[in-house]
Formats: sequence, C-alpha cells, structure tokens
Amino acid sequence: MRLIALLTLALLLPVESPAHPLHLSITNITYENGKLNIRMKSFRDDWETSYFHYHSKPVDFNDPVQRGIPWVSEYLYKRFRIAVAKEMPGLSLEIDSIYVEEDAMTIEMHVVVPSNPNSLYIYNALLTDIYPDQTNLVIFVYEKKETGIKFDMKKHDAEVILR
Repeated sequence: MRLIALLTLALLLPVESPAHPLHLSITNITYENGKLNIRMKSFRDDWETSYFHYHSKPVDFNDPVQRGIPWVSEYLYKRFRIAVAKEMPGLSLEIDSIYVEEDAMTIEMHVVVPSNPNSLYIYNALLTDIYPDQTNLVIFVYEKKETGIKFDMKKHDAEVILR
C-alpha cells in the first residue's frame, strides 16, 4: 500500500521537463532595396534532435564549432527556400551567422533578389520531418506591409505578392 502511495505521489509532483511543449520557429524576412534579410529563430534542442535523427549521434549546438558542421546548412537549404517562381530553384541564401541564446538558436541569412519579381515563393518545412506538430511562422515585410504566414505539416509553401 505504501508503494502505491509513493508512486502516486511521485506521478503527481510537478517535475521540470527538459523539453519544451511547442515545436515552433519564427522567421522574419525583410525585403528592401532588392535584398532579403532573413532572421530565423527556433529551439536549439530541436535542431540537435534532428541531427541525432539523421546521424544517430549527439551534437551540442551550444558549441559554435558544431553549429558550423556542413549538415546545418545542408539541412536548412533543403527545408527552407525562397524562389522567384514556384517552378524555379531557390535563391542562393547566404548564412551570415548562427548563434545560441539560452534555448534559442538564431540563423541570420541574406540574398540579393534578381530582377524585380511580382511575387516570391517561400518553402518552409523546417523540422516538420521530425516533429508532426511543428509550426513555422513567417513574417514577411515589404514596403511597410507585413504578411504573416503559418507553415506546418500540411502547408509547406506559399506565395507572397509584391505588387
């Protein structure tokens, strides 16, 4: 009887969980003077879990050297793209920095947009291959107009009208 009481008590006591309850990324994209500036913020441990999923070995992205492994950019470019036409390949995004602040990992990128397109296509499937509840929010700013787009397991791409 004491064992059951102890087990019940242990299950009811609040315990600090090492994981966060939401799988979320927030990406801010600003388009001005023919250039996209991109700032993507997500949970560092979600990236570490993704790496483990693909390589079956742990990684610690608190370490700047490990954030520089080729897998990070390869995975990012595979799961996040911006193109001038839906059928076109993505623009050549350039990573400016990757840094960690507490639980968050931030990736800053930029790209010069060729010509003067009427719209841009965004593909964002970041971490949806690992977390079925992953939500990727994008805030796109162009000429003082903000557009919010939600990407998830069911929706990976969207068009942003620039005219």
